[in-house]
Amino acid sequence: MRYLFFTIFFSVLMSSQKPDEKNINVELKKELAQIYKDDQIYRELMQPNITPERKAEIIKEKNLSKEDVGSGLIKKMDDQDQENLVKVEKIIEKYGYPGKSMVGEPENYAVWYVIQHSPKIEKYFPLIKKAADEKELPFRLYAMMLDRKLMYDNKEQIYGTQIRSIFTTKEGKTETLSFVWPIKDPDHVNELRKNSGFGMTIEDYAKDAGGIEYKKYTLKEALDLLQKKK
Repeated sequence: MRYLFFTIFFSVLMSSQKPDEKNINVELKKELAQIYKDDQIYRELMQPNITPERKAEIIKEKNLSKEDVGSGLIKKMDDQDQENLVKVEKIIEKYGYPGKSMVGEPENYAVWYVIQHSPKIEKYFPLIKKAADEKELPFRLYAMMLDRKLMYDNKEQIYGTQIRSIFTTKEGKTETLSFVWPIKDPDHVNELRKNSGFGMTIEDYAKDAGGIEYKKYTLKEALDLLQKKK
C-alpha cells in the first residue's frame, strides 16, 4: 500500500513538473547563456580582484593582445555590448521578454544585463517592469534598472544601486572620484533594500563595489561634481 501511494505521488509530482520542462525553449536558453557570458567576460577582466590564472584563461579564450587587455579593453567591451544588443533586440521582437518560464534561471537575466549596459534603457524599461511584475525576472533587477534610469535622468535613485565615477586629469595623472549616486530617502534605504531582495546594506555595498566609503551626497552636490568635470 505504501508502495502504491509512493508511485501515485511520484507520478503526480512528475506530471506537475513536465509542463514547465516542456515550456523551456532549450535553443534560446543556450543562446542566452552565451550572450550572458559574452556580456560579463570583459567586465570580469576589469575587476581588480581577478586572479592571474583567470586573467590568463580569458586572454587565451578571447585571443587578446597586450593592447586589447590594456588601452583597448573598453573598446572590446563596447563592441561586444553592441553585438549583444543586436542579438537581444531580435530575440525581444520574436519572443517578448524571455523570462523564467521560457528559458529558466539564470538565463532569464541575460537580456536584462544587455539592456542595462546599453543606451536603450528608456526604450525597454516598460518591458523590464512587466517581466518583473509577472515574476519572470527578480524584482531587484528591475530596481537596479530603475535606479540607473533615474541617474541618467539626473534624478535621485531609490534603492542605492548605482555608483558614479568621475575621472579628472591633473598634471598628467588621472584621478577618480567614485560615489553612490544620491538617494531619494537615504535614511530608510537599507530597509527598502532588504525588502527588495538586496543582501547588503548601502554601506557594505559601496565598500564591496570598490572600497567606496558611503557618503550622503545631495543631488545638487552630485550635479555640481558632474558640471566641474566638463
